[in-house]
Amino acid sequence: MTSFAEQLSSKILTNDQFWNDLDFVSARGLMSEIRESADDSSAEVDDLPDATERLMYSASVFAQTDSDNHRSLAQRIALYSTLVSHNPLVLEASTRILASIGNFPGVKQLERRPERFRPSLTTLLTNCLLRAINTEEIGGTPVPLTDFQRGVWELLPTGRNVAVSAPTSAGKSFVVLAQLCERAEKEPSFCCVYVAPTRALLAEVNEKLNSRLAHVSDKVRVSTIPTLDSEDRPGQVFVLTQERLMVLLSVTSIRFDMVVVDEAQSIGDDIRGMILQDCLEQCRARNSVAQFVFLAPGATGFETLGNSIGIEEISVRKTGLSPVLQNRIIVTPDAANPTHLQLKLLNARQTVEIGRVIGSRGFLNEKTLLAAVALELGSKGASLVYGTGPSQTEKIALQLATDMPRKQTPALLDLSKFIKDHVHPKYSLAERVLHGIAFHYGKMPSLLREAIESAFKNDDIKYLVCTTTLFQGINLPARNVFIDTPTRGRDGKLDAAALWNFAGRAGRLHHDIVGNVFLVNYDKWTDKPLSTSQPFNLRSAFGVAVTEKYADVLEVLESRVNSDISKIPADAKAAAGLMMSRAAKGSLSNFFDRFEMPLDSAAREVLIGAAEQTVKELNLPTEVLESNWTVNPFGQARLLARFRKLIAEGRAQELLPPHPSGDVFESYVQVFARINKYILGLSFSGFNKKLATIGLAWMRGAPLPVLIGKSIELAQTKKKTNREVNVDTHVRSTFEFVEDKLRFEYVQLGKAYVDLLRFALREQQLEVEANSIFDFPLALELGVSSVAGQAFIELGLSRVTASLLQDLIPDSNPTLARAKSWLASIRVEDLKLSKIIAQELVQKGLVAATIELDT
Repeated sequence: MTSFAEQLSSKILTNDQFWNDLDFVSARGLMSEIRESADDSSAEVDDLPDATERLMYSASVFAQTDSDNHRSLAQRIALYSTLVSHNPLVLEASTRILASIGNFPGVKQLERRPERFRPSLTTLLTNCLLRAINTEEIGGTPVPLTDFQRGVWELLPTGRNVAVSAPTSAGKSFVVLAQLCERAEKEPSFCCVYVAPTRALLAEVNEKLNSRLAHVSDKVRVSTIPTLDSEDRPGQVFVLTQERLMVLLSVTSIRFDMVVVDEAQSIGDDIRGMILQDCLEQCRARNSVAQFVFLAPGATGFETLGNSIGIEEISVRKTGLSPVLQNRIIVTPDAANPTHLQLKLLNARQTVEIGRVIGSRGFLNEKTLLAAVALELGSKGASLVYGTGPSQTEKIALQLATDMPRKQTPALLDLSKFIKDHVHPKYSLAERVLHGIAFHYGKMPSLLREAIESAFKNDDIKYLVCTTTLFQGINLPARNVFIDTPTRGRDGKLDAAALWNFAGRAGRLHHDIVGNVFLVNYDKWTDKPLSTSQPFNLRSAFGVAVTEKYADVLEVLESRVNSDISKIPADAKAAAGLMMSRAAKGSLSNFFDRFEMPLDSAAREVLIGAAEQTVKELNLPTEVLESNWTVNPFGQARLLARFRKLIAEGRAQELLPPHPSGDVFESYVQVFARINKYILGLSFSGFNKKLATIGLAWMRGAPLPVLIGKSIELAQTKKKTNREVNVDTHVRSTFEFVEDKLRFEYVQLGKAYVDLLRFALREQQLEVEANSIFDFPLALELGVSSVAGQAFIELGLSRVTASLLQDLIPDSNPTLARAKSWLASIRVEDLKLSKIIAQELVQKGLVAATIELDT
């Protein structure tokens, strides 16, 4: 039954005066928040008190409903009103409204405002009571939760499968991680995996879990490495990408009690989405009562997702209400007045004129407009600036830096020195950070990326120019977000929901009550995705590929061992590979039953028949195909035939990938040559040598300057020149080669190589040789091959730090406990490490800083 508050709210929303008041107060509040306008005649200041009073009454009504839309309006009114009014009664009423909708971070921010006010006893008691009702002890600390967070907190212990859909700043992952830790601490035996789609998010979650569970590390292991615990602790918490989870599932029989999938919309990300789906199916098959928790920033389709992995019921908790007010502001230069900017507030109902800003610079050059606007309007608080690709972020960062003074603060000097020492002395980022500017893209090494993020959170970096790498997961909000295009790369189109997710970074929970998303020249955008809220529609990448690329999938399935399928789209090949793995297990028909695809029964049977026939003809080992379906099955069959031939000739030893230490260059040239020739159908000797050169250096733990130097040397050798090169270009290309080739493509190809070789050797009872195969795909993934290096990574350290420490510990074969005790026994300042590296060791609780670390 509709409540009186809901009826009255509906009536208010039909009143034009309400909307006029809201537009007026919003415009005035935003202009005062951004900067004082030099040309603002939108309304008389004397109108404010009456408009504010009417709005506050409306807000008190909206706050009494259960509607997200109404409560969002109540919050909007309360926060805008505090921006335009210093009246203690308005501030008091605003805190009361925010408390009634459960926005306690907002209440706390208002209570910190410089305009001091004494709330009435009634308001004080009411707010304290509401806060107490929503307060839970988390990690030994009382934490007031929002109404939405409390609902999720109470649902998770029931053991039901849960989907949580909420804006970026709503605190959904905080509650889920807290419940995960509660279980890990209290349950005598607990095994969980937290699946994160990016290494950046993986590192952030791993840091939080290690910090929270440090006091029970003797019984709970937190790991980002897909291996079982050498200490056999009863608690296991894995934080893995879907690729690492795939490896763990393929080499162990592990069963999870809880599976958390962050950024669940990545189920639709082509090949990686199919890998995630396959992993989740396996987790479900191994333990039918495991609890699944899906997190997504505003999404629909959780039921479809559940069906695709065999989950019948999911309890969905959803909200569109963010505890931070996020404003989308259109910024348009005035062609008649080069130094003027016109600002408009974009909302679902209409655009609202905010006012005009007279700047200190001109805004008519479109090539520098984004940087100029960011410098002009981003002076209050930290700002994220969107760049369409890595090279574009470097360009925008340069434009920003030319108008920002150089700083000599210790934090920025430390960061600059770290970049010069551990990336390259001439990498432009080392100079940019001294101006309080940084750029950030997905292929960067984790410690560099984390150091930049830390400097941004600490307000040492004022402008961070970033690519889509910050669209997912990482908790890196800012006061301002600047965007001037809905595209990515040269001509790619950004998903509207992803762009909304990025816009959701505006506004720092517990720091700001508002966040601003500046849409530069929005009126000229070909597409206008930020005009209307766009949720993620959770769709299976497999279902999409089969439906939209049916002919391509069928062509792969009907191919033969010597067929060339290189020109078929990658997602179609992956979908065919996944079908073959199911056909090999005899479960393809049941697999299809879980998908809602517009295929008639005849088309479906054609696919199933083709997959089953091809699998029969290929005759690949089921266990190998099942765990390597992302790798060309026909190429795998060719490689297996080659292995069998050479083993029969007594040449098994030359097939074995050796440990990277020692003189093994030619061995790895041949390993990569076989992979490229038989699986990929490529015969480029130069590329094989490049793979062996950089791959071996990477696996040995070589510092990035060495890898970048090798990249420059290879390029100069190829061009037969010693001329100066663009260092930024080679830094970028090295990062991309390591991440895309070594740590992704050749990890998968290398695993297929190892699995097939082990099978072929065991066919001929060559057990000793099979057991002596070095796991080079894992070494490629981690970037270290020594026992010591992998132990330090197991402790949660970055590859940069682990590779340095492996050359300092006087033990080449330490256990995890030995590596940890060695670190605990030393003084970090004695190691003479970069301050950034020393801080990582201290922050992870592995060493104690006994004195101030030297720069």
